[in-house]
Amino acid sequence: MTIDGLLIWIGVALAALFVGWPLIQARRGAEPADVEAPPLERQKREAMAAIKEAEFDRAMGKLSDDDFAQTTQRYREQALEAMTALDAAAVGAKSGTLRFAFCPQCGTKLPPRANFCGGCGHALRTRAA
Repeated sequence: MTIDGLLIWIGVALAALFVGWPLIQARRGAEPADVEAPPLERQKREAMAAIKEAEFDRAMGKLSDDDFAQTTQRYREQALEAMTALDAAAVGAKSGTLRFAFCPQCGTKLPPRANFCGGCGHALRTRAA
């Protein structure tokens, strides 16, 4: 075998490794960042994924409109609860009062210092633990 033949085989091996590397990485599973997500972030992601799955099932005819409404309502409440808690944790309850970005009852976006929801009238003043 000549040096040219050896260089060709090395080039082929490197090209195969370059092309196959993404396939090797995909088999390892989820990235560590996804595995170590905080519980609230994981709750939010799972609820959002469940909503998308329900939308797909309804589009495919596997889920009736009534079942879709019930299922998505439950998952929307979970997602809003997690998002609200994440927002409160990010801002920090400096005043000792938990503030919501969205109404946990109906999902309406709230102004910064709202005490009640403008959409459904739900009381928003709760004490942080």
